[in-house]
Amino acid sequence: MAHAAAASPPSLHRARVFWEQSQQDLKTAKRQQRAGAFLDGRYFSLQAALNALSAVCHLQGHFQLPNASVLMLLALCRDADPRFALLNQACTALEEAALQNPFVPGTDQGNGKAAGRDNLNHSEAVIKAVRGYLKDNRKRYFAP
Repeated sequence: MAHAAAASPPSLHRARVFWEQSQQDLKTAKRQQRAGAFLDGRYFSLQAALNALSAVCHLQGHFQLPNASVLMLLALCRDADPRFALLNQACTALEEAALQNPFVPGTDQGNGKAAGRDNLNHSEAVIKAVRGYLKDNRKRYFAP
């Protein structure tokens, strides 16, 4: 596990903002899923994962982040902790979902609830890994 130099106060602040936003996005994704707004829920699930991984990237000293690719963010996080290598399947599924256009004629809208639930599960796996990383490093960074 590679340890970066201590994060600067601005980096810590940015990371905390991204972490807190990921928590809000996850709550919104769950709310949208319960309300039947599955497409919106999928979007917020993706945003929650992007923001959580962005928090880790900022703590590792990365500042120019790929803001639309959860796989690219995951690649930046892999050096921080081995647990991030286990997220490849979840991040691949989130990335594939982001590339699907639900407005194309012939797209099956019947699986919206299941797809929304899958995205939520993948996002929760990412959030869980980031939370574990933050808990393990709370003395260096902050407690989640």
